Amino acid sequence: MFLALLSGMFGIIYWYKLPNNKAKFFVLSIWLSALTELTGIFYTQITGQVNYMVFNIYMFIILPYYILFLKSILQQPKHKQVANVCFALFLVSVFVNLTFFQDVVEEVCFNNFAIGVVMILMLSCLYLMELFNSNLILSIKDTIFFWFVLGILLFYVPFLPFMLSLRWFLSGIHETTYSLIIFFLNVLMNTSFIFGFIWSKKRYHY
Repeated sequence: MFLALLSGMFGIIYWYKLPNNKAKFFVLSIWLSALTELTGIFYTQITGQVNYMVFNIYMFIILPYYILFLKSILQQPKHKQVANVCFALFLVSVFVNLTFFQDVVEEVCFNNFAIGVVMILMLSCLYLMELFNSNLILSIKDTIFFWFVLGILLFYVPFLPFMLSLRWFLSGIHETTYSLIIFFLNVLMNTSFIFGFIWSKKRYHY
C-alpha cells in the first residue's frame, strides 16, 4: 500500500508534466491500487475473512482498464483491433467463470486473472514493438507511457508464473515468503512509475 501511495504522490507532484488524460487516468489507477489494499486490510479485520472479494473486484476493474489503456497508446489500427478482441474476450471469460466455475467471495478468480494478464503482456509487447520501431527509440526515457508499460511488465511477467506455481506446486508456501515476493515486485513496478514521473517530458504523448 505504501509503495502505491508513494508512487501516487509522485504522480500528483508531477501532474503538470503528464501529457494527456491517458496518463492522468493511469495515475488514478495507482491510487485505486492503494485504496484497494487499504480496503482489503479493513475487510479482513471487520469480517475475519480472507479478502478474496476485494482482490477480485479490483482485478475485474484494473485488468480491463489496462487493456483499454494499452489500446489507447497503440498506434497501428490492427493492434488496436487486437486490443478490442482482448477486451471482449476478457469480459466473456469473467461472465463464464463467475456463472459456472468460481465464486468471487470464496476464492481468487484465477482463471480470469491468468487470461487478463496474458492479454496485457501480449498488448504490452505490441506497444514496445511499435515504440522500438519509431523515432521515439532515441528518447525512450522521455515518454511516460514507456515507464508505465515497463512497470506493468516488471510486476506481471514474474507474478503470473508465481501465481501458477502457488496454484499447482507451492500451495504450502509460507505467508511471509509470499508477502516478500509481492513486496519486491511492487518495488519494481512503482519504481518504474516514479522514474517515469521524474524523467518523462510532457511533449511525448504516446
